Amino acid sequence: MNEKVVSRAAATTDDDLNRCDERSLGQHKPHGDAAAGTALSVSVIISTYNAREVVGDCLASIYQNPPSEPYEIILVDDASTDGTSEMVRARFPEVRLLRNEVNLHYTRSNNRALDRARGDYVHLLNNDTIVLPEAIDRMLAFLRSHPEAGVVGSQLLNEDGSIQWSVKSLPDFGSALFGGRGLFTRLFPNNRYTRRRFLHHGRNAGDPFVAGYLSGASKMMPRKVIDEIGYLDTRMFYHVDADYCKRIADAGYFCYYLPSATVIHLNHKGGTMVSPRLRVRSLLSFHIDCYVYYCKHLQRWRRWSPMRPMVIAALALQFLVLLAAQVPRELVGATRSFWRQRQRPD
Repeated sequence: MNEKVVSRAAATTDDDLNRCDERSLGQHKPHGDAAAGTALSVSVIISTYNAREVVGDCLASIYQNPPSEPYEIILVDDASTDGTSEMVRARFPEVRLLRNEVNLHYTRSNNRALDRARGDYVHLLNNDTIVLPEAIDRMLAFLRSHPEAGVVGSQLLNEDGSIQWSVKSLPDFGSALFGGRGLFTRLFPNNRYTRRRFLHHGRNAGDPFVAGYLSGASKMMPRKVIDEIGYLDTRMFYHVDADYCKRIADAGYFCYYLPSATVIHLNHKGGTMVSPRLRVRSLLSFHIDCYVYYCKHLQRWRRWSPMRPMVIAALALQFLVLLAAQVPRELVGATRSFWRQRQRPD
């Protein structure tokens, strides 16, 4: 892609090597150093780990399609070892670069950036995204014209231009069967019960609508809402988006999906699914997050529920079934990689 950089960001580089803030459990935290410097409309926050080329394309796309108002980009390098920080300093000196000395993972890294963000609105963006023209401006305009909105998510496209299933109903007990990773969804991906949970089906392609929850790959929130409900829950990764939208809804706001704002999401190219070990860890993390979300939002008794052992057993069974299904794919992939290497000329 074209790497010409048009700099409109706040001219502040913040390479703080020694602070590793932990904003845990989604509790309220102060605005940080927001009073310093020029007033900004939008803070774009990206966390990244060992995805130098991908995040470089993401940053370039923002500078090619920047918001029309003052903004900043805060990038958290989560202890990458692939030269990400050096690339950012060299190619994008206007980016406020925060570098973790140890890998803090997605939620803690984003919370660290939230504590530094100076914009009236905050755009959380995955590192494996490409921002298309006017996407940020349209999200910003929508939030300003809809004060009841606590968050707005952009439309996400796959590399081939197809619409990504990124807007869903909130998790419930039926999600184990018909959610994105549910057993029936794996076996019958186009069944009507699964399709009902992906809320873009049957909608007018251009009209915004209220959603249960939105993908964190590209979503924008007013700063005042973040200050009211707190930061991301550091106990979660996969369900952190559902948890945050649930908390926004519980606070009396709405979660909107905005199809006219479009971002390409290169799903799983951001460094989290690049090896068999990470893919297995991802599968385990997903089921642990399901349990945390259940305890936080679905169980009826605060301290203990008779349903809890059943939920644990069901999640453990689903994990084992999906793991057993994944092993053959990993073996096939490893075999193909081995033979490709054997066939390369010396």
